[in-house]
Amino acid sequence: MTKKSNKHLIRQPWYYEYIYPEAGGIAAQACQNIIDEFCPGKGLSMLDIGCGTGKIISHMTGSGHTCAGIDISKPMVDYALLLHPKFDVTQGDMRNFDLNKKFDVVLCVGSTFTSNLSNADVHASLANFHRHCKPGGLLIIALLNASRFLGAETFNEHVEMRVDEEDFHATTFSRHLLDRRNQSFRRVRTWRIDGEDDPVVDDAEFRLFFPLEIEDYLGQHKFSV
Repeated sequence: MTKKSNKHLIRQPWYYEYIYPEAGGIAAQACQNIIDEFCPGKGLSMLDIGCGTGKIISHMTGSGHTCAGIDISKPMVDYALLLHPKFDVTQGDMRNFDLNKKFDVVLCVGSTFTSNLSNADVHASLANFHRHCKPGGLLIIALLNASRFLGAETFNEHVEMRVDEEDFHATTFSRHLLDRRNQSFRRVRTWRIDGEDDPVVDDAEFRLFFPLEIEDYLGQHKFSV
C-alpha cells in the first residue's frame, strides 16, 4: 500500500538534507551577493521566511548578521533548533505571522513563496512581508518564471533521480504536471527507499509568475523593483 504525504520533504526534514545538501549554501551566497550590492554592511537584522533547517540563517549569522526564521512546518522548525539550539526560529504562516518587529532584510527563497497558489495568498504574504520590513529595507524572494514553463516547447514530464548518502539510499520518480489556466506546476514524486517495502508519495504544487506580474504585485504593496 502506498503512503501518501503532501509535501513530504517538509514533514521529514532529514530527507530534505539528503536531497538538497548544498542548497542552503548556494541560496545563502546568492542572497549575500544581493545584500552586498543593495544593502551593504555588517550587523543587519534579517528574517528568513521559509527557513527550513536553518542553512541560510547559519550562513548569515556567521557573516555577522542577526537573524530570525519562520517556517510553516513544525518538523522543520524542530529540526532547525535541534541542529542550532540558539537560533531564533518559530513556526508560522507567511501570510499572517506577527513577530512585532521590523528587519533590514526579509528573505523568502527556495520554493516558499511559490506555495502561494491563489492571488489572495500572494497579496496576504506580500502585505505581511511589508509589515516586517523596515522603511528602505530589502526584500529578496525567489520565484519560478512562468515563461520558462508555459512557453517552453519541451517539458520534462518524468524525471528520475538517485540519492546515495552514507546512511540513506533511494530512487525518486517524479511526474510533472502543468496547469496553464492557474499558472501552477505540480510535482508528484514517488520515493523508493532502499530497505523499505512501501513507497512514499510527495505531492507538491507551485505557483508560476511572469516578471511583470510579480512586479505589479510588489508595487501594490509598496515595494519598488
